[in-house]
Amino acid sequence: MKKLLCGASALVLFAALANAAHAECDGIYGAFRGGVTEHEGTSEGGKLDDHRLMLSGALGYRYEYFRAELEYVWRKHAKDEAKYVGNTLKFKTYSYMFNMYYDVLPYNWWSPYVGLGLGWTKMKYTDIDHTSGFDTAEKTTRFTWALGAGLSLKVTNRLNVDLGYRYYNMGKLEGKEDIKANEVYGGLRYVF
Repeated sequence: MKKLLCGASALVLFAALANAAHAECDGIYGAFRGGVTEHEGTSEGGKLDDHRLMLSGALGYRYEYFRAELEYVWRKHAKDEAKYVGNTLKFKTYSYMFNMYYDVLPYNWWSPYVGLGLGWTKMKYTDIDHTSGFDTAEKTTRFTWALGAGLSLKVTNRLNVDLGYRYYNMGKLEGKEDIKANEVYGGLRYVF
């Protein structure tokens, strides 16, 4: 009798957990991401101070296969003191993005996804000449687009862990090629 009761209890518990796994949560979510960014096109050699910290926060809405969100992306300023003797180059960016995602397997325990983002990036490029004390700076805001892909792992029906990559094209600074960035990140996403 004890074995039958234990078996029935285990079956009921398994059925309840399986049923809960299918009771997915669509709706408003908040996301926090952190990772590294590498800028290109800001200096003569094409790169400036690799692997800078990136943090972002987003508020979005999920419905079945699709997600849409508004995101703010902050990147730690990049600095290069070795490029020109006596000069320090500083480059700072932050972006406001509208992102759209397609989850390939939205209700699975893991799901690949692809994404597209459109928005604006504020950029500031400063060249500090320590010998003459003369600084040149350029500030601009440019249209930005991004493409990305990643993998989402479901912790609970409401909480997901995202691992991904994004490519950014941030437009031009005067006298330079398009500013681009490659970004690798991890993050948490919670449906309220």
